[in-house]
Order: sequence, then C-alpha cells, then structure tokens
Amino acid sequence: MAQARNPETVIDPVAVALVLVAAVVHASWNRVLHAADDRVAAMAVAGLVVGVMLLPAVIVSPPWRALPFVIASATAHVAYALGLSAAYRRGALSVAYPLGRGVAPLLVTLGGWLLLSERPDIGALIGAISLAAGLALIAVAGGRAGQGAAVGFALLTGLTIAAYSVVDAGAVRQVSPVGYLGAVLGIQGLLLTLLVRGSRIRLRRGLRSGVLIAVGSVGAYLLVLFAFQVAPAGRVSTLREASVLVGLMLSGERPSRAVWTGAILVLAGALLAAS
Repeated sequence: MAQARNPETVIDPVAVALVLVAAVVHASWNRVLHAADDRVAAMAVAGLVVGVMLLPAVIVSPPWRALPFVIASATAHVAYALGLSAAYRRGALSVAYPLGRGVAPLLVTLGGWLLLSERPDIGALIGAISLAAGLALIAVAGGRAGQGAAVGFALLTGLTIAAYSVVDAGAVRQVSPVGYLGAVLGIQGLLLTLLVRGSRIRLRRGLRSGVLIAVGSVGAYLLVLFAFQVAPAGRVSTLREASVLVGLMLSGERPSRAVWTGAILVLAGALLAAS
C-alpha cells in the first residue's frame, strides 16, 4: 500500500507556475534597469509609481502600526536601489544579478546559525557550502573580467536584500502586505527623488524604465503572494531563487561557463539551505 505524501513536502503545480512566472518577471525588470540610462532616476520613478498604484491599499489597510518596520524597510530599499544601480552601471547583468540574489539566502542561513543558535542539519550545511562556492565562482569570474567594482556592489546589494527581508517578515505579521509594500516603496521613491534633487530631466529620462520596473516588481510580488496562498511559504521562497538562472537566460549576454556553474550552485544551495 502506497504511503500518503506529506503535504509540506509537496508543492502545488499552480504555485510552481506562479513562482516561475514571477521569476521571469523579476529577471525581466532587472534587465530593464540594467539597460536604463539613469538607473537611480528609474528606481525613483518606479517607487513613486508603485506608491500611487498601491495607495488605495495603503488607505484601506494603513500599515502605520508597523511604522518602525516601514521606515527601516524603506531605508534598506533605498540602499538596495543605489547598490543595484551601481552594480549594473559597472558590470554585466549576468554577474551582478546572481550575486545580489544569492548572497541573501546565504546571509539568512548563516544568521540563523550564528545569531539564533539554530543547529544546521546536513542538508543546510551542504546548501551553505554550495551557496558560498557558487558566489565565489561568479565573483572570481567577474573580477577576472574587470568587473571587481560590480562584484562588490552586488554583494552589498545582497546584504540589503537580506536586511529588508528580515524586516518585512516581521512587519507582515502585523499589517496587510499590500498596504505595507505600497508605503515602503512609495517612501523609497520619495527618498530617491530627493537624492536626484527632484531633477525633472533625470526623472523624465527614467520614466519609461521606471514604469516598467514598477509594473514588473509589483506583478512579481503579487504572483508570489498568490503562491503563498496555495503552498508552504518556505517552499515558495526557495523556488523564487530560480530567478538566478532565469536572469542569466534573459540577460542577452554570453555568461562564461564559470558563471553558469556558479549560478547552478547558488540555486542548489538555496534549495538545500531552505529544505
């Protein structure tokens, strides 16, 4: 007689489809940002557009009970936008994107061990080693290609992703995720607009890219939210790392064998670390 499968170990095919589409959308808006003339202005426009798009959710479900989280996350998102823009200005998408995405799960895994005294099992240990090896391969390949500065900024970007991920995880237990997202990214847009000194020329230059980035980022996020409704959150979050490989495929570049190998190790490590 066949054993019943544990529902926590099986992910709904609909959730898989939603997360994979989200990965394609996420990688696509990153390609748009990489190609933008003024990346900081494009991110400023994106934040403002998202703030306007989600303003009804902010009004209906105001996130101000979690105001410290909103401020902390918006600050981390500004650092994220600046780091990502700097990485993309100095290097290839196929180097910066997987590094930025891959650092976050490694930091979260290490943080659990070092700060929360979570004892790693063998799968998590192998996952962390795979993540570190994959990131090192991509970083070395980028350095050899003269993209050392891009590697550094991409690693800093991963740090900001880990930071706002931890903050957001605590916030959405208290307030509506959509209203919270609208407030955070709206504030990010305002702060980035101040950083470009409200320059109409720069904002106009980043308008088309910013709108595409706004639609893509909100679309990817909502697809993941829908996936959370039909599958365990841990499985969904892990599947999102498929965007590392999707980003390479959609980059329009010709990544080296080392970069491909590193990206595969990053994805495998993320899967193992979260299992």
